[in-house]
Amino acid sequence: MPANCGTCFTQGMKAFALLTLLATACSGLANSASTSANQGLAAQDGGTCRYPAGVDVNSSPSGPGCFGGPAKQICQVSNGATINAEDGGVSGGTESCQSLCGAGQYEMTCSGAAVNAVSPDPDSALGCQVIPIPTPSSTLFYCCPCAN
Repeated sequence: MPANCGTCFTQGMKAFALLTLLATACSGLANSASTSANQGLAAQDGGTCRYPAGVDVNSSPSGPGCFGGPAKQICQVSNGATINAEDGGVSGGTESCQSLCGAGQYEMTCSGAAVNAVSPDPDSALGCQVIPIPTPSSTLFYCCPCAN
């Protein structure tokens, strides 16, 4: 095992923490807590995206399961930029963000019951596709087509 392997792990964890911070800070989208399956959300093109029947909508899920919500954004900053951990603001550089899901899609977050638990899969009939980003061990994010 290389002598600097611990340093690599630490740098990797820092990168994961930064990615998580950026995805959270740049999301800019919030909805009120609800469990209604047919609530709409603003789509990228300004239209309305309706959740399919049976989708549990919860902006702040506290337990295991799959929950639908507006698509978050993932951001990157220019080399040398500083990110404020309190508000996600960027100084000394530029920031560019893009939605994790395309127009006409919503985000589905699926979380397991414990940190190392297997996350549940969304219903295959929803047509969701996993978002290929680093995630906590018991959580996966998906993009799913709107009902309309």
